[in-house]
Amino acid sequence: MIRKLYNSLLVMMLVSLCSLSQAAMVNGLYSTEMLVPEQLPEPSNEQLTQGLQAVLIKVSGRSNVINKPSVMKALQQPSAWLNQFSYQATQTPISAGDGREVLGQRLLLEFDPVLIKRLLQQAGLKAVGHARPALLVWLAQQRGNTARDYVAPESQIYAELVAQAQVRGVPLDVPLLDLNDQTALDVSDLWGFFREPVQQASQRYQPDAILLGRLIQSSSGGWQTEWLLLQQGNAHAMKPSGALSEQLQQVINESADTVLGSLGTAQFNYIETGLLLEVTNIGGVSDYLQLSDYLATLQPVDAVRVSAIEADRVLLRVEIQGGVQALDQAVRLNPRMSPAPRLNAGGAETVYSYRWQE
Repeated sequence: MIRKLYNSLLVMMLVSLCSLSQAAMVNGLYSTEMLVPEQLPEPSNEQLTQGLQAVLIKVSGRSNVINKPSVMKALQQPSAWLNQFSYQATQTPISAGDGREVLGQRLLLEFDPVLIKRLLQQAGLKAVGHARPALLVWLAQQRGNTARDYVAPESQIYAELVAQAQVRGVPLDVPLLDLNDQTALDVSDLWGFFREPVQQASQRYQPDAILLGRLIQSSSGGWQTEWLLLQQGNAHAMKPSGALSEQLQQVINESADTVLGSLGTAQFNYIETGLLLEVTNIGGVSDYLQLSDYLATLQPVDAVRVSAIEADRVLLRVEIQGGVQALDQAVRLNPRMSPAPRLNAGGAETVYSYRWQE
């Protein structure tokens, strides 16, 4: 547990300090969980099918992936893609299906990443990857005859949006709505979906996409919502229907398809650009901070993205002017790293390995 927390801290520090792109790291792409009424020796075929569908949608970034012929065939035998499963007791009531109410069991399903990627390739798609565009959500509401106001960050509405975004593997940011935010973005501008003040206020969070929502609750308690998704100069309007929870799910699914969908084609990969750089002998947080500062000083380095952290090793994607020759020359001039034997990652890509000098 301590190691997981330590690794998470290091990832967050590197993301903020290494001049990374705005993409956020998402874990658990190949696993999913559900609440079930009882433990079984093996998960049911229905549970496995539901879990495999969820993982394929999350990994590919496309909700329509399950309609691909090769995927539909795979869903007929979902156990073939399962790595392992486990149960965890909860205090959440759930219907047992026979009229009884029991405390639910959390079923965790973990699927094989290699097989999932292979299946997506057969469908003409590919995994989006762990680095994904971050979505910032601004919400305004009007309840009955009350004045329009911001939706509080700690509200149940935001909590549901975050939960739905996690299901889709979308990093969702909630604004602080402190004095700085409220000064930068008046609630009337948010309600009117005025893009210029929204985009200016959003610069504080450096999102890849912005989702705006205005929510109206009638005197009878029903909700009517309208949404606008802004990404790379494009705008996508949404007007979902149903209960509020259903509307929130529709909006996140449509937003995820829009933001992630183009990244899951076989012709484009969001994170697989730049050299794959491995740096070993990283002894702690101090070394990570020094490494980030060091890379920032190397003239040919344009951008750095964290791919993985494991024990004393960090794997990075590095955008470099002039390629590896320019990197080697810059390292020789400022030798905080020493070259190590270069590896081949699964026969497809060279890993440029260096050892950090204390």
